[in-house]
Amino acid sequence: MMKIDAHVHYTPPSLRARLDTLADSEPYWHLLLNPPNGRSIQGWVTAETMLRDMDEAGLERVVLVGEYFRQHNNCVQRNNQAIEIVRRWPDRVLALAVIQPHAGQAALDELDRCLDNGLVGMGELNPYAQGFGLGDPAFLRLAERCIERDVPMNLHVSEEIGGYYLGKSTTPLRHYYELAGRLPDLKLILAHWGGGLFFYEMMPRVRRQLRNVWYDTAATPLLYPVDTIFATALTCLDPRKLLHGSDYPLLIYPRTMAEASFQPFLAAMAELPLTDEVRADIMGRNTARLFGLLNDGVDYRAEIKPLPPEKRPFIPLTPIMSLRAVVETWPETEPIFARHHLPTRDQIAPTWEPILQTAVAHGLTRAQQAALLEALNAVLFSGDG
Repeated sequence: MMKIDAHVHYTPPSLRARLDTLADSEPYWHLLLNPPNGRSIQGWVTAETMLRDMDEAGLERVVLVGEYFRQHNNCVQRNNQAIEIVRRWPDRVLALAVIQPHAGQAALDELDRCLDNGLVGMGELNPYAQGFGLGDPAFLRLAERCIERDVPMNLHVSEEIGGYYLGKSTTPLRHYYELAGRLPDLKLILAHWGGGLFFYEMMPRVRRQLRNVWYDTAATPLLYPVDTIFATALTCLDPRKLLHGSDYPLLIYPRTMAEASFQPFLAAMAELPLTDEVRADIMGRNTARLFGLLNDGVDYRAEIKPLPPEKRPFIPLTPIMSLRAVVETWPETEPIFARHHLPTRDQIAPTWEPILQTAVAHGLTRAQQAALLEALNAVLFSGDG
């Protein structure tokens, strides 16, 4: 059985030695590696040690994902390391480029440089830690470049509820969902089970919108009971969407692990009551297909057909249109909503909420609702704000 770990970091001892230099240039990553309580669960291994651990665990390949740096020059330095590792072990290591979208054209050029030098995608990017939004033009240009180059993107995702832990980010799950709808051809890997987004794939409409989304299992034992999360996930989505990932060299069993190892999580995976086909898909074939290492004709996406154009609803400007979608499409409507004291930004106005619900939730009477719609349509036809 092909075994590939789709979520591995490169944190050599030399990085640990220069932690102090990261404190100012990369304060978020420094915090993760150097927690205030001094009890870090980060492992530190050289590339050679990683290869040794892979051999001991029976792993054929790993996918190195990037550390979500804020500074472009740090991204370049890390990418150089990844390129060198891939050149040394081309049959054992795949790697993704870490990019800071705010670098603009330099970010696009860096992504192209990395792909031209053997890297196979982009990620792990963390919108919260790197200070960008999934709707930011600079980020979307990078996403479109991934589509053009036909490579996947890995995004860090956290569950929205539960307790705090270092590295838990606050980007709402719906932003990832909306990204998948906005760029349906983008191959998206949502790390850490997509923060639970997979649960909603039970809904046919969601399944269609997320047809080009995969989920990796990185850090599972830190977040969920292993048997329970797999049993739940396999009732919600196609097993061909799951990528085995560990978050190595993180000590994901902190009470029992003294040093980095692939083996404890692999042992837990071996205990799961999976069929041979499902196990083979999760443990390596899905990742191999996604990164072009295996072409066996299997593509679950062919089974999830998007709605044909003639069946897609066309709705004029009415109370059931999405308030936020209206504002994003026609920015000139925002002052109209403001005059009616209706919020138009982010958490208070998710994309799925229609104008009508926002209006009644804020107490607008039927007459006020009618006035709002009249004003909105007037501004669209007249061009006045």
